[in-house]
Amino acid sequence: MPPRSSNQLRAAIPPEDLRHAAYSPSTAARRRALLAHVKASCEDRPGTYRMLGATGLVIYVGKAKRLRTRLLSYFRAARQNRRRDKQARVLRHAHAIEWEDAHSEFAALLREMRLIKQYRPRFNILLNTDEAPRGWLALSGGPVPSLRMVLRSDAEDAPVLYGPFRRLHNLGDATRALADATGVRDCGAARPDPACLRAQLGACACPGRAPGASASDYARRVAVVRDFLAGRTAAPLDMLTARMTAAAEAWQFERAGALKLKREALAWLAERLQRFHAGADRLTFRYHSLGHDGTERVYLVRRGTVRAERAAPATPAEAAALDALAARIFSSHEVTDADVPTHDLDEFYLVASWFRRHPDELARVARPAAPSA
Repeated sequence: MPPRSSNQLRAAIPPEDLRHAAYSPSTAARRRALLAHVKASCEDRPGTYRMLGATGLVIYVGKAKRLRTRLLSYFRAARQNRRRDKQARVLRHAHAIEWEDAHSEFAALLREMRLIKQYRPRFNILLNTDEAPRGWLALSGGPVPSLRMVLRSDAEDAPVLYGPFRRLHNLGDATRALADATGVRDCGAARPDPACLRAQLGACACPGRAPGASASDYARRVAVVRDFLAGRTAAPLDMLTARMTAAAEAWQFERAGALKLKREALAWLAERLQRFHAGADRLTFRYHSLGHDGTERVYLVRRGTVRAERAAPATPAEAAALDALAARIFSSHEVTDADVPTHDLDEFYLVASWFRRHPDELARVARPAAPSA
């Protein structure tokens, strides 16, 4: 009995029961059918796979260098009754398995990451927890952007992210210091709080809240924050230094000490951002990845994110087209935060991790002759 398609699975269950039925356990007969399907159809090559629940909902996404071997390991874990094993837990709820081949292990990694972002499978979230908490500095969108610390890289109202950072206490202090230095709000509300204490004290420049504040002035302050986070200016540090010096000269030593602590917190953030941007600059190149079947694909990577990928050119015309595309990608001057697309931070760390774990792959890298910016 071959596994049913996602549409067939959904059609077999009343709509009102879809949410609860998605994670209902599968039967032993269904798992035997899945095992037979894998043995008959799956090849041992790089690829990604999706486990589907009773309603066709994707409950887990994975990748493998050897796809057939990885999928069969789920059934071995189930036979050995390792109930707490991740693979056994996922398989108990799987009513269907879908997979797709990938050109290489690197291609499978990229595809897995994008599928997880697309489906947000429950078991990927529950079973792939980090051993230590991580935080990001977020700059929200909208007419009055705000600074704040978030604990998830997929926060819907945080289109611009920087991080991750391990020291959450330091990140919180640095976020507040940056807000205080620039006057950009750091409240978590979607809109400025009319009773904002920082605005009343003159530490927040929200238009319509702080005395004399305007939309154009606030936009200028947000631009300073963006430039600081992008490593293009140290103005917020200079602001705090000037205020600290002025307080000391006026014998306001308690205020000077408080400003010194804020400056130290912001300097901590600046140092780590500098490291990030330096690492991003090194991840700009063509990557000629050798596939499972011996063919080659070319990935155009700029600052750690894959901007384009193509099959290796087979004719002079294809080579010229690839060269022209690479020239556009590597020579364009991106002056906004989009230089490292914030929605692709996970991709940046995936690319960095890939070459850190496979340093021999750097031999297949060709860096652009001209600077990328």
